[in-house]
Amino acid sequence: MAKKSRVGKTDLVGNVAAAAELTKEKAKNVVNAVLAGIFSVLKDAGKLQLTNFGTFTVKQTKERQGINPKTQEPITIPASYRLGFKACKAWKEGMMPRKREQAKGKGKAPVAKAAPKAKGKR
Repeated sequence: MAKKSRVGKTDLVGNVAAAAELTKEKAKNVVNAVLAGIFSVLKDAGKLQLTNFGTFTVKQTKERQGINPKTQEPITIPASYRLGFKACKAWKEGMMPRKREQAKGKGKAPVAKAAPKAKGKR
């Protein structure tokens, strides 16, 4: 299977439809319902923890000073909210097999190079 550079909601709907043996229309309704549920919980509680998946959080940012990159003039960036997500340990490990393989290779003791000898004064 070739890797796509971008994967979107349509791809997710297709995967859900295949896994749950649903039509794409029903799978689309399921995906939309789950996303609406996540939005609703975050709006009310500000945090949603899904076991064996991760934690969504809503964080409030303070008003701060910034610089307009075009004009280099100072601007005030208003207070806002941002969404955070932290994947659980199982997902992190499952999604980064290359990093784990690299870490295994680093477990061996490195071979130290001999330090160059200092030249004495003549």
